[in-house]
Amino acid sequence: MMFKTCFNRVWGRVALVALVALGLSQTTAIAGTFHWGDIAGDDVVFVDVTENNNLANSVFAPMPGTGGPIGVGNSLHLDPQGFASQSANNSADVIDSTLSTTIMAAPGATIDDITITELGDYSLSGLAGGQASAEVGAAFFWTVLEVDNVAVSLPVQATNLILGSGSGPNGGIYSRPLDDGAAVIWNGAASIDVTGYLSGQQIDGSATKVRLTFDNTLLTAADDVSTAFIKKKSIDIDINTTVPEPTTALLMGLALAIATCAGRRR
Repeated sequence: MMFKTCFNRVWGRVALVALVALGLSQTTAIAGTFHWGDIAGDDVVFVDVTENNNLANSVFAPMPGTGGPIGVGNSLHLDPQGFASQSANNSADVIDSTLSTTIMAAPGATIDDITITELGDYSLSGLAGGQASAEVGAAFFWTVLEVDNVAVSLPVQATNLILGSGSGPNGGIYSRPLDDGAAVIWNGAASIDVTGYLSGQQIDGSATKVRLTFDNTLLTAADDVSTAFIKKKSIDIDINTTVPEPTTALLMGLALAIATCAGRRR
């Protein structure tokens, strides 16, 4: 029985790898929309990782066919390419892009919570009395699609990136002269408690599929004696999962077998 349980676990992983290989072979890019296909983690698959913007190139990650997001453990790591905003000489600039994916748990695993972390830097400088600002923000929209592998219909939830520095409701707003500096590091995070949400909705069971979409924005503005610059440099989407230990899986299998035999005797 133990061998069979381990075999099923390995087979599930093999199936996930095959699914990812198929997705990666179908990566495409058209103006403003960029597809990297399916990307595997240890116990989850990030299905149909897609970026949408009004630009000719991806800013979240290398262009499909030249690189892209990678799975590390149960995380999706993104290496932003040119996700930056800069202003000078009485100008303003905004860059906005949306990333979306469906997170699917491996056979036997469940999705407990999601943590998104971002890292970057900004620079503000100029003559005394000048004004400029650099801002970063992100909104995350998510919905549970399956509970214990059964499809459900639940409303979309939302949360914001919380920055560790800067002003504003969620931080992330830097202005001259208070925040003047070159290559000043900023970082932020958002936490999505999937298990807590289901419990609050009085739903028994655990999430096995979750849809995640997030909109990232950078803004700068500067007068004629100032400059402003801000850039995203790293983004990670980390999934905390629960996977039954082999012993637990064995006990579950034995319980199911005993219940089946008892039913047949009756």
